[in-house]
Amino acid sequence: MKIKVPRVIKNWRYAEFVIPAIEGFVINNAGSGRKFAICSNPLYREEAFKEFNLLPDLEEPIFKNFTGNHYLEGAYVHEHSDSAPDGYVHVRCNLMIKKPKCGGAPIIDGQELVVDEGDLWLCLASLEKHSSTPINGGERVTFSFGALINKQSVEKILA
Repeated sequence: MKIKVPRVIKNWRYAEFVIPAIEGFVINNAGSGRKFAICSNPLYREEAFKEFNLLPDLEEPIFKNFTGNHYLEGAYVHEHSDSAPDGYVHVRCNLMIKKPKCGGAPIIDGQELVVDEGDLWLCLASLEKHSSTPINGGERVTFSFGALINKQSVEKILA
């Protein structure tokens, strides 16, 4: 899916202020070597969405905002798309906090993104298939800001 805004914000200005969870993790059943911890009311959530000319209408109700951790060699996000209620798009602004030596790159609609530590990227999670490459040589830590945004607002950034 083509969008009118940059897909990746390099060296996001608020990256150093986003604090990932260090406890409260739940093992992700959809793939081995992955876990996540939900975070309520994270700082800089609105700023993340504004980078892509979007404003959240509602917090995404299932995964909300979370720290994701790929901690075992070979861990990856399987290809999938997420659900959203009628009239809304499930949108994620993801921040790469820690990157392994190899792998861990996001893939959106078959396109591998070049993302470094401190970079923020946009995923229209209910409209795009997304996944990641397997990690090797360290762990991958991300922070994911989640929102439901009305379809009309999202359509304004589509090419």
